[in-house]
Amino acid sequence: FYSMGISSWVLTPVTKPIFLAAITANVALAATGIAATDSQLNLITSETIYSAYLWVGGVGCTLPLVIMMLRSRSKGLSALGKACLVPGIFNINEPVVFGAIAWNPVMMLPLWLQGLVLPPIVWFFAKVIAVVPIPTMLFDMWYCPFPISTWITTKSFSGLLLLVVVVAVSSAIWYPFFKIFEKQKLEEEAGLVKATDK
Repeated sequence: FYSMGISSWVLTPVTKPIFLAAITANVALAATGIAATDSQLNLITSETIYSAYLWVGGVGCTLPLVIMMLRSRSKGLSALGKACLVPGIFNINEPVVFGAIAWNPVMMLPLWLQGLVLPPIVWFFAKVIAVVPIPTMLFDMWYCPFPISTWITTKSFSGLLLLVVVVAVSSAIWYPFFKIFEKQKLEEEAGLVKATDK
Protein backbone atom coordinates (compact mmCIF):
# COMPACT_ATOMS: atom_id res chain seq x y z
CA PHE A 1 0.00 0.00 0.00
CA TYR A 2 2.72 2.45 1.00
CA SER A 3 4.55 2.13 -2.31
CA MET A 4 1.31 3.19 -4.00
CA GLY A 5 0.95 6.31 -1.87
CA ILE A 6 -1.45 4.85 0.70
CA SER A 7 -0.04 5.26 4.20
CA SER A 8 0.19 2.04 6.14
CA TRP A 9 -1.40 3.87 9.08
CA VAL A 10 -4.78 3.17 7.44
CA LEU A 11 -4.35 -0.39 8.75
CA THR A 12 -3.90 0.77 12.36
CA PRO A 13 -7.49 -0.08 13.42
CA VAL A 14 -6.77 -3.67 12.41
CA THR A 15 -3.14 -4.03 13.55
CA LYS A 16 -3.14 -2.01 16.79
CA PRO A 17 -5.42 -4.34 18.80
CA ILE A 18 -3.29 -7.33 17.72
CA PHE A 19 -0.03 -5.58 18.61
CA LEU A 20 -1.41 -4.36 21.97
CA ALA A 21 -2.68 -7.81 22.93
CA ALA A 22 0.69 -9.35 22.03
CA ILE A 23 2.83 -6.86 23.96
CA THR A 24 0.41 -6.98 26.93
CA ALA A 25 0.94 -10.75 27.09
CA ASN A 26 4.73 -10.23 26.92
CA VAL A 27 4.61 -7.60 29.68
CA ALA A 28 2.46 -9.87 31.85
CA LEU A 29 4.92 -12.75 31.43
CA ALA A 30 7.85 -10.50 32.30
CA ALA A 31 6.00 -9.17 35.37
CA THR A 32 5.72 -12.66 36.86
CA GLY A 33 9.45 -12.62 37.46
CA ILE A 34 9.71 -16.09 35.97
CA ALA A 35 11.97 -16.18 32.92
CA ALA A 36 9.68 -16.69 29.95
CA THR A 37 10.92 -18.86 27.13
CA ASP A 38 11.07 -17.35 23.68
CA SER A 39 8.32 -19.72 22.56
CA GLN A 40 6.00 -18.05 25.09
CA LEU A 41 6.75 -14.49 23.95
CA ASN A 42 5.04 -12.77 21.04
CA LEU A 43 7.47 -11.49 18.43
CA ILE A 44 4.87 -9.59 16.40
CA THR A 45 4.48 -6.37 18.37
CA SER A 46 4.89 -2.68 17.58
CA GLU A 47 7.91 -2.76 19.88
CA THR A 48 9.68 -5.33 17.71
CA ILE A 49 8.65 -3.90 14.36
CA TYR A 50 8.88 -0.15 14.93
CA SER A 51 11.29 0.25 17.84
CA ALA A 52 13.65 -2.69 18.33
CA TYR A 53 14.82 -4.12 15.04
CA LEU A 54 13.01 -3.47 11.79
CA TRP A 55 11.86 -0.12 10.47
CA VAL A 56 14.93 2.10 10.83
CA GLY A 57 13.87 5.45 9.40
CA GLY A 58 10.24 4.34 9.09
CA VAL A 59 8.25 1.62 7.36
CA GLY A 60 10.47 -0.17 4.85
CA CYS A 61 13.74 0.66 6.65
CA THR A 62 14.28 3.81 4.57
CA LEU A 63 17.04 5.57 6.55
CA PRO A 64 19.80 3.73 4.61
CA LEU A 65 18.18 5.00 1.39
CA VAL A 66 18.10 8.57 2.74
CA ILE A 67 21.82 8.37 3.54
CA MET A 68 22.51 7.11 0.00
CA MET A 69 20.54 10.06 -1.36
CA LEU A 70 22.57 12.49 0.75
CA ARG A 71 25.74 11.23 -0.95
CA SER A 72 24.23 11.16 -4.44
CA ARG A 73 25.81 12.92 -7.44
CA SER A 74 22.29 13.92 -8.47
CA LYS A 75 21.48 17.38 -7.17
CA GLY A 76 17.79 16.53 -6.89
CA LEU A 77 18.37 13.34 -4.92
CA SER A 78 20.95 15.02 -2.71
CA ALA A 79 18.50 17.83 -1.91
CA LEU A 80 15.77 15.29 -1.17
CA GLY A 81 18.16 13.37 1.08
CA LYS A 82 18.93 16.54 3.04
CA ALA A 83 15.22 17.27 3.44
CA CYS A 84 14.50 13.70 4.57
CA LEU A 85 17.40 13.18 7.00
CA VAL A 86 16.00 14.71 10.19
CA PRO A 87 12.50 13.22 9.77
CA GLY A 88 14.16 9.89 8.88
CA ILE A 89 16.20 9.87 12.09
CA PHE A 90 12.88 10.11 13.94
CA ASN A 91 11.35 7.32 11.78
CA ILE A 92 9.13 9.67 9.79
CA ASN A 93 9.58 8.66 6.18
CA GLU A 94 6.67 10.20 4.30
CA PRO A 95 9.03 12.73 2.63
CA VAL A 96 11.23 10.00 1.11
CA VAL A 97 8.33 7.66 0.32
CA PHE A 98 6.28 10.30 -1.46
CA GLY A 99 9.36 12.01 -2.89
CA ALA A 100 11.11 8.97 -4.38
CA ILE A 101 9.32 5.65 -3.84
CA ALA A 102 5.55 5.94 -4.34
CA TRP A 103 4.53 4.87 -7.88
CA ASN A 104 8.19 4.61 -8.91
CA PRO A 105 8.61 1.05 -10.27
CA VAL A 106 12.38 1.10 -9.67
CA MET A 107 12.03 2.03 -6.00
CA MET A 108 8.79 0.19 -5.18
CA LEU A 109 10.43 -3.23 -5.57
CA PRO A 110 13.14 -2.74 -2.91
CA LEU A 111 10.51 -1.38 -0.51
CA TRP A 112 8.58 -4.65 -0.96
CA LEU A 113 11.78 -6.66 -0.54
CA GLN A 114 12.45 -4.98 2.82
CA GLY A 115 9.16 -6.39 4.11
CA LEU A 116 9.89 -9.86 2.74
CA VAL A 117 13.57 -10.22 3.70
CA LEU A 118 14.07 -8.37 7.00
CA PRO A 119 11.29 -9.86 9.21
CA PRO A 120 12.49 -13.47 8.69
CA ILE A 121 15.99 -12.38 9.78
CA VAL A 122 14.57 -11.00 13.03
CA TRP A 123 12.38 -14.08 13.48
CA PHE A 124 15.40 -16.38 12.99
CA PHE A 125 17.59 -14.61 15.56
CA ALA A 126 14.79 -13.95 18.08
CA LYS A 127 12.77 -17.18 17.84
CA VAL A 128 14.70 -19.93 16.06
CA ILE A 129 18.13 -19.61 17.67
CA ALA A 130 16.93 -17.09 20.29
CA VAL A 131 20.12 -15.05 20.64
CA VAL A 132 18.36 -11.67 20.80
CA PRO A 133 15.61 -10.66 23.21
CA ILE A 134 11.97 -10.14 22.31
CA PRO A 135 10.68 -6.87 23.83
CA THR A 136 8.73 -7.33 27.06
CA MET A 137 7.88 -3.70 27.75
CA LEU A 138 5.26 -1.41 26.28
CA PHE A 139 7.07 1.21 24.20
CA ASP A 140 4.82 3.04 21.77
CA MET A 141 7.28 5.84 20.94
CA TRP A 142 8.02 4.67 17.38
CA TYR A 143 9.58 8.08 16.67
CA CYS A 144 12.46 7.44 19.09
CA PRO A 145 15.64 7.19 16.99
CA PHE A 146 17.44 3.90 16.45
CA PRO A 147 19.58 2.53 18.12
CA ILE A 148 18.29 4.33 21.25
CA SER A 149 14.89 2.64 20.93
CA THR A 150 16.58 -0.74 20.40
CA TRP A 151 18.49 -0.36 23.64
CA ILE A 152 15.43 0.83 25.59
CA THR A 153 13.25 -2.05 24.38
CA THR A 154 15.84 -4.84 24.60
CA LYS A 155 18.63 -3.73 26.99
CA SER A 156 20.82 -6.02 24.94
CA PHE A 157 24.10 -5.77 23.06
CA SER A 158 23.06 -8.75 20.95
CA GLY A 159 19.95 -6.75 20.03
CA LEU A 160 22.17 -3.89 18.88
CA LEU A 161 24.21 -6.34 16.79
CA LEU A 162 21.03 -7.63 15.15
CA LEU A 163 20.08 -4.05 14.36
CA VAL A 164 23.44 -3.64 12.58
CA VAL A 165 22.74 -6.81 10.57
CA VAL A 166 19.27 -5.56 9.62
CA VAL A 167 20.61 -2.17 8.49
CA ALA A 168 23.40 -3.84 6.48
CA VAL A 169 20.96 -6.16 4.70
CA SER A 170 18.55 -3.27 4.14
CA SER A 171 21.36 -1.19 2.62
CA ALA A 172 22.33 -4.07 0.34
CA ILE A 173 18.73 -4.30 -0.87
CA TRP A 174 18.37 -0.56 -1.50
CA TYR A 175 21.77 0.02 -3.14
CA PRO A 176 21.40 -1.50 -6.66
CA PHE A 177 17.92 -0.01 -7.12
CA PHE A 178 19.11 3.35 -5.85
CA LYS A 179 21.98 3.33 -8.38
CA ILE A 180 19.51 2.71 -11.23
CA PHE A 181 17.29 5.52 -9.96
CA GLU A 182 20.28 7.83 -9.53
CA LYS A 183 21.39 7.14 -13.11
CA GLN A 184 17.91 8.07 -14.37
CA LYS A 185 17.95 11.29 -12.34
CA LEU A 186 21.44 12.22 -13.56
CA GLU A 187 20.32 11.72 -17.16
CA GLU A 188 17.25 13.90 -16.55
CA GLU A 189 19.38 16.61 -14.95
CA ALA A 190 21.91 16.49 -17.83
CA GLY A 191 19.01 16.82 -20.30
CA LEU A 192 17.67 19.86 -18.44
CA VAL A 193 21.10 21.48 -18.47
CA LYS A 194 21.40 20.95 -22.25
CA ALA A 195 17.90 22.32 -22.81
CA THR A 196 18.72 25.38 -20.70
CA ASP A 197 21.98 25.98 -22.58
CA LYS A 198 20.07 26.10 -25.89
